[in-house]
Amino acid sequence: MKTYKSFDNKYLKIVKEMKTFKEFLDESSLSRIKSKSDKGGIALMSASRADKSAKENRARAKQLDRDIRGRGLGGATKVTGSYMEKGDDGKERKVKERSHVVSSGKMGKRKFKKEVKKLGKKYGQDSVLTQTKKTGTLSATRKGGLGKSKNIKLGKFKPQGKNPEGQSQIKGKTFTYG
Repeated sequence: MKTYKSFDNKYLKIVKEMKTFKEFLDESSLSRIKSKSDKGGIALMSASRADKSAKENRARAKQLDRDIRGRGLGGATKVTGSYMEKGDDGKERKVKERSHVVSSGKMGKRKFKKEVKKLGKKYGQDSVLTQTKKTGTLSATRKGGLGKSKNIKLGKFKPQGKNPEGQSQIKGKTFTYG
């Protein structure tokens, strides 16, 4: 009788620790993003704009997700980002937004950058962040998005790093470039 009890308790413990299929699929972490950045190509982009309502930005984020898959890029990992955005009036303001981390997969580096920039342009973004080697680059996707420069070298991927100009967060852990 005692063996059954201990067997039942062990069985219940295992069942409680198992994840649902949805939890398993949604599992993504900072270490996974770091390993993808070490392997080759990743990009960070968003469809949000400060002048749009929260409802509009959610719809734009869903559409960006579909566009990412439609362009032959792998499914995106959702992160929360903050960024200094320039408005049409020229003023800068810090904006929190839903961002997407996309890996290049088997796509070539040049084509990957081109596709990411096209998506940034489509959604009216100031810039997109791409990393195809060891360092990240901020690339302008609209006129005046980065001032007079077209590209800004940001430096290496920094897990747990903080940057007042922009950083991203996944499951409470931040990462940035610098």
